[in-house]
Amino acid sequence: MNDSERIQSMLSGDEAAFEELVRKYEPYVVATIIGMLGRCLEADDVGQETFVRFYHSISKLRHESSIEEY
Repeated sequence: MNDSERIQSMLSGDEAAFEELVRKYEPYVVATIIGMLGRCLEADDVGQETFVRFYHSISKLRHESSIEEY
């Protein structure tokens, strides 16, 4: 399943599809946050908030775009 298919599954209520996206992109998000904030306690919170916001805004994602573009 590719990312577009996972997003469509998420929109249909498939929580496992969201978990797959988190597992796939978590290393990139963590690396970006550590690059910006350094290794600190807040880094974990920022990472979690990133995925929470992604989850809540997934329905607004333009279908001609891909996650990798962001």
